[in-house]
Amino acid sequence: MAEKALMDKSPLKTLTLEEFLESERHRLTGTLTPVTPESFAKWKKDRIDKKAAEEQARQAKEATGRALFESGNWRLDEESEDDDDGDEDDPWNLAKLRKETEALRQKREDDRLIQLNGGALPADPGASEVEPAPDT
Repeated sequence: MAEKALMDKSPLKTLTLEEFLESERHRLTGTLTPVTPESFAKWKKDRIDKKAAEEQARQAKEATGRALFESGNWRLDEESEDDDDGDEDDPWNLAKLRKETEALRQKREDDRLIQLNGGALPADPGASEVEPAPDT
């Protein structure tokens, strides 16, 4: 009975939520930022962005070949690669690579002929040993 009487007189029994929050708010120290609708919206957006970035990092860390295969995303990657056949910036564009290689060969041959002729190209620069490949 004594314990029950003590609990009835306890401040926790008579303290309302609002009073508790006010007492805790007064205990806070330091520089505090007042919460406005704008500051709350900014905080919430930052928090959502941070969680999304953490989720992407987690998924990237857990990504395995098996997970990629099971998801079926590898099919989409294959299809997008097939569509890029004529891309000039593609490092695997063989037509562009052939043109660059042929231009380098021609420049080397011209430099070699200049050295042989004492600083001048022969009268027919097209008479070099390597014929340029026709553009296809």
